[in-house]
Order: sequence, then C-alpha cells, then structure tokens
Amino acid sequence: MLNRNHPLSPLSDRVLITLAIFVMSIIVATLVVKVAEGWTLVNSFYYIAMITTTNGAPFPPTDPGVVIFTSLWAYFSFILLATLVVNAFGPLIGYLINEGITYIKKAEEVFEHPHGK
Repeated sequence: MLNRNHPLSPLSDRVLITLAIFVMSIIVATLVVKVAEGWTLVNSFYYIAMITTTNGAPFPPTDPGVVIFTSLWAYFSFILLATLVVNAFGPLIGYLINEGITYIKKAEEVFEHPHGK
C-alpha cells in the first residue's frame, strides 16, 4: 500500500493539486484558443501542447488576442511545470543531499580518527 503522506511520496497532495491545476489550465487554454480562433478541439489542443512544451506554435493564430494569450500562456505554463517538478522531486532531492552530507561527515570522521580514537 502506498503511503501518500510520506514526504518523499510522488503522490503527495501538493503534487496532485499542482497536477490537477496544470491539467485544468491546459483544458481552459485549449477551449480559449478553440473559441477565439474557431479551430477544431484537436488543433487547439495541439497548439497549446506545442506552446507548453516550448516547441513553438505549429501554425500562427489570426486573432491578436490569441497572440497575446499565447505569450502569457507560455510564461504561465513554464512556471506551472517548474512548480510541478519542484513539488514532485524537491523532497527527494533534499533527502539525497542530506544523505550525501551525512555520508561525507561519517567519512571525514573515519579519516580523522582511523582507529576509532
């Protein structure tokens, strides 16, 4: 059984909340582009996916509002993705750094006192 409350769990509530916000924002952005440009749902989703993954726009929008929205979306999605990664892997990285520091301190003690004196 998974312990979601463990600080190193990738399924912690903070990760699930961030992931839910990310998915919802992708859906909203897709719908905004669909309505503003009149593209199909698939083309709108593809457009947002390409912007989100920093691959660039596969086809240019014609509506100036969508151009501005796309620019803002690129920054917002980058920040949201960074937050998701930090929430998911931050505790693990902190744990590994702490373990490394503990290992180094023990090795220094052995080096300074090789016979346990």
